[in-house]
Formats: sequence, C-alpha cells, structure tokens
Amino acid sequence: MDHMRKIVAGFACSLDGYIQGPNGEIDWIIYDQEHFKEVKESWGKIDTMFHGRKTYEEAMAMQKSSKKKQANPFAHMKHYVFSKTITKVMEGFILVNGDTKKEVMKIKSAPGKDIAVFGGAELVSSLINFGLVDELVLVICPVVLGKGKPFFSKIDTRVYLKLKECKSYPSGLVNLSYVKGQKS
Repeated sequence: MDHMRKIVAGFACSLDGYIQGPNGEIDWIIYDQEHFKEVKESWGKIDTMFHGRKTYEEAMAMQKSSKKKQANPFAHMKHYVFSKTITKVMEGFILVNGDTKKEVMKIKSAPGKDIAVFGGAELVSSLINFGLVDELVLVICPVVLGKGKPFFSKIDTRVYLKLKECKSYPSGLVNLSYVKGQKS
C-alpha cells in the first residue's frame, strides 16, 4: 500500500479532561477566532468525516431546530456515521454498522485526503484501541469542570504519543497536536 490516509481525531476539552459538563453542556468551550480560522484552513486537507451516533443525532437535532439555513462548510466531504443501533441515516451520510476496524481500514486505504473524527468519544476510543488514530488534537480550554463526560473512556491499552505542535492563543485556549510515538 503506497499511501494511507491519516485519521485526525480531537475535541475541545477542559483542563481536567472533560468534553462535556455533567449535563452535556458545552457552553464553557471558547470559540477563539484565530484558532477557528486555522481549523477552517485545515479542512482543505480533509475530505471525509467520521461521526459517532450520539454526535450525529445531536447535530441533526440542532440542524432541525435552527431557524437560519446556513451553508454547510462540510458539504464537499463524505460523512460516515458509526452505529450498531440505528438502521438508517439522513441523505448525505453513510451508515457503518459492521466491523468498525475492517470498515475503517477499507476507508483509510481508499484514495482520498485525510479523515477527521467529528465527535464521538466512544468512536475515538475504539479507533485509538485499534491503533487507527494517526493524529490526536486536544484543544484545551482554561476551565476545570470537576465532572462530566471524559475525553478518554474505554481505552484498553497505554498509548504513547509524540508532540507535533503546541500553540496557545490570547483567549487562553491551547491547541496540542500529537502523532503516534514510542516510549522515550
């Protein structure tokens, strides 16, 4: 195999490692303009998005309740929803309910740009457990939540990473990018 597409996974998280507060709230996440501009530019390197079921359902609910119709910045991408429980997804999405590792390997080895994981702590955990995440991005917000939904749950094994990039923003946001690494 000559070129394998990279899987880039990440979330905004609190200093104490939560991606949602105890009631699912995300109102503590800082939307830093400079960071957002950089993230938007990075979308050019991505043509596929993986969604966990819960994130997909939340996004669909938000879209339905939204009054304004805005252009979808991800319209040019292929969207896969990973779920063992739902049987159909909206038009524009592809349902993956088979063997996650096998399906992801098939997508990863197909021609194309990189793949982003959009939400889904459980999905990210399985991909990490299968050794399929090539880059992990933590966008740390300067807040301690005390409890909530942890970024890393159900990780089976120790994972060594190598720091690729660390950048801080005036808003207090810190972006950490890691790639697969070995124990030093």
